[in-house]
Amino acid sequence: MNKIFFFFLLILGACSSEIRVSTDFDPDYDLNKYSSFGWLKTANIELEQNPLYYNELNDKRIKSAVQEQLKRKGYMLLEAKPDLIVHYHIIVDDQSIVTTDPFGYFYSPYWTHLQTTIRQYREGTLIVDIMDPKTNNLIWRGYAVSPIEEVYTSSKIDSLVKIAVAKIFKKFPKKAKRLETAPTTSLK
Repeated sequence: MNKIFFFFLLILGACSSEIRVSTDFDPDYDLNKYSSFGWLKTANIELEQNPLYYNELNDKRIKSAVQEQLKRKGYMLLEAKPDLIVHYHIIVDDQSIVTTDPFGYFYSPYWTHLQTTIRQYREGTLIVDIMDPKTNNLIWRGYAVSPIEEVYTSSKIDSLVKIAVAKIFKKFPKKAKRLETAPTTSLK
């Protein structure tokens, strides 16, 4: 019975697990002053980290999803001299969760011991940084954290990246449209 209940809890947890998202920004920067973005040129620093997650396929997925969100917000992609520089990081950590089975007492002389189970899982974090290219200061950071499975299909990875990036950029400010004013003539 304990194994069945634990399996039921795992299924409920998997169905209800959401991508947790958080953002932070530097209030000294007004993102409405910027109109374009580009990608940080790196020296393959991340490729030395973990090639399972830092690879060309995920790079393409993440960049495509970020570009889509920034374009929706009114920013345009520029290869040369963009107003903002974008970079991302992937972190995967091993985590543990301890669950107590409310119905699973040990059958022993001591009825006060609850059955506990330790479950290990992997947790993935996608961090998106936006920086000022003139000062290299971090202006805005958003990240998404979620439990990850060991095996994903290609379409599942695409979907997860798009959902995570969309949630990250949900609170990113939309580019304010500049009002074009016609020159005024004075009547004298």
